[in-house]
Amino acid sequence: MKPYNELNYWQYWTRRNFLKAAGAWAGAGLLQPVLPLIGAGKSIAAAYPDEVLSIEKYTKGRVKPGMVISKANAELVKDLCPEGLYVELTRGREIKIADTTMQLDSFVPEYWVQATLRNKGQAVLDKKGQLWTKDGKPWIGGDPFVEPKSGLEAMYNHVFNFRRYDDLIEPAYEVDVDREDGNVVRISEAVFTIIYTVGRQVADPKPYVPNYMNENYRVSLMIIKPFDVYGLNVGTTIPYAQSELPDTFAYIPTLRRVRRLPSSQRFEPLRPYAVHYASDINQHNDPLLTWSWKLVGRKPMLYPAPVNRGLFAKGATKDDFVFPLVERKIQKFPRMTWELRPEVLIVEGEPHLEGAPYSRKRMYLDAIINRSDCADVWDLQGKLWKWMCFPTALVDWPDGRGGNKVRWEPVLFFSDVQKDYVSNIWIKPEMGGRKLAFNSGLRVDDWLTPTAMLKLARK
Repeated sequence: MKPYNELNYWQYWTRRNFLKAAGAWAGAGLLQPVLPLIGAGKSIAAAYPDEVLSIEKYTKGRVKPGMVISKANAELVKDLCPEGLYVELTRGREIKIADTTMQLDSFVPEYWVQATLRNKGQAVLDKKGQLWTKDGKPWIGGDPFVEPKSGLEAMYNHVFNFRRYDDLIEPAYEVDVDREDGNVVRISEAVFTIIYTVGRQVADPKPYVPNYMNENYRVSLMIIKPFDVYGLNVGTTIPYAQSELPDTFAYIPTLRRVRRLPSSQRFEPLRPYAVHYASDINQHNDPLLTWSWKLVGRKPMLYPAPVNRGLFAKGATKDDFVFPLVERKIQKFPRMTWELRPEVLIVEGEPHLEGAPYSRKRMYLDAIINRSDCADVWDLQGKLWKWMCFPTALVDWPDGRGGNKVRWEPVLFFSDVQKDYVSNIWIKPEMGGRKLAFNSGLRVDDWLTPTAMLKLARK
């Protein structure tokens, strides 16, 4: 038996046919496939050797659950981190290490897991790379490729209903923080409204909304603060075809009219002082086929634990590792909790859109969860520019189908590591008369058409 070697461990524990050729990938799991275990309601433990389920064993005792990683000891986790996380650890960010979560239901709603199991093997890509069912219809829900064999297939798992809810209302509180002194540059409040029109699992009609099957989803961003942009509401239609740019329109309060906006301006800040562009939402918001994708790695990595609840962590203080918001003293780097995930797919993309300021993007997709919670982005000179994080958390809140827990990102942030500048976002329970809601049966014609936006603005 070969001696254990930390850096080569993953190569040793691959299945016999793992990576016989570049890009040939089996499903999640090393000792046995994960999917049957999930279908039986079991933990992932039987699918992996102990060494990749325990950060203490994996690092030979150098890193343990409960340990705080900071500037003083960031080197210990350098090989396990997204590059952006490591940079910020050296600048003062602190994370706490947790045990590996063994149950998928801490990250993914049960109905989405069941849809993934039920629809396994039904997803196909046409010659252009577009996703369809075997009978030529838009995807019907669940993760389409539980055994991704290419970077494109892995990315379809990520982008197809990133949040895994049929509709969603999110009141968002955003704080832009500058450099080492932590000066707050701007505070914004807005409400996101999202309605998925294909692959629906809970709210009727399902799996498709009639007359909208050529779309993936619609989303609007209604600004509440600051006052200079109060009432601005920007709506976007995301086409189902992954080669087509979105269609964008906005209600402009000073005109009291809805006007169409150019969708080609994807690489500009969403608002003054924001780090993120339209391209960066959900870590990747451009049509998939306007980028090229490649699987470049597969290994255990640090990943946000499902406890970063932000404002939904009751009684949290600035010292808690849950991404707390303490308004008396805004923190540039709110503390977080991370854990070792046994199998993370590293997918890199290169843009082909005109005017793209990025040379490369790296997505870190948990092979069990089938989505990425963080991404690194490089500029045209090949220098690390941004990293962004959308940590999934298990939160006590009505799920719209009789349950009282939701799995989604109650906090998120975008970092410009070159300027040392951060946009932190917390989701609030209520804002501007809109309450956080999931699977509530929102109708496109009531919320996300130009006519609907005009009516809502005039109420």
